[in-house]
Amino acid sequence: MKPITSFFFLSTLCVLQHVALAANSKPVGGQPGKPARGQPSGPVSGNLLEEACKQATNKDLCINSLKKDPNSQGADLTGLAFIALRLAAANAADVESHLRTLMLKNATGLDPDVQQGVQDCIDSYTDANEQLDDSVAALSDKKCKDVVVWVKVAIADSNYCESSLDGEPTVLADKNKVFIQMCENVLSVIKALAPKGV
Repeated sequence: MKPITSFFFLSTLCVLQHVALAANSKPVGGQPGKPARGQPSGPVSGNLLEEACKQATNKDLCINSLKKDPNSQGADLTGLAFIALRLAAANAADVESHLRTLMLKNATGLDPDVQQGVQDCIDSYTDANEQLDDSVAALSDKKCKDVVVWVKVAIADSNYCESSLDGEPTVLADKNKVFIQMCENVLSVIKALAPKGV
């Protein structure tokens, strides 16, 4: 995904997240300033974070990343799912940017096979960002099964990136691992949001 496309994707995701949060904090019974029934009014509760992250591979990363995001205050599970998607997308954009910088700095010095592997990784992360974009649209339409499908495809894109480097030792292995964990955070929140629907 090109930098300008990533910017618009992340901007759209932020707007959708704020719309979801606003929808969850509409006044009840004509009492301004009160959140909707069942919605937290302050920081996101530890119980909700525990529920959202209970199936994450790295539960601490899931809880901490969601908790640190300022938009998590007052969020319900849908709001947390949007946050998790935004964090995964930002991570994918960071990895893609790192790869493009690597290509620019070493355009002539890289072995052709490594250069092709890096280009394949760039393509994989471009695809992963597109899958996450599709996930946002699916979540907006409350199609949790589709979110799961698209996020799993994004994970497969990251795995393909890793395999395209043919075992070359690289810092990218750690970046791929973190991206996959961020995607798994999304899956965990979606499973908590719609346990019977996924």
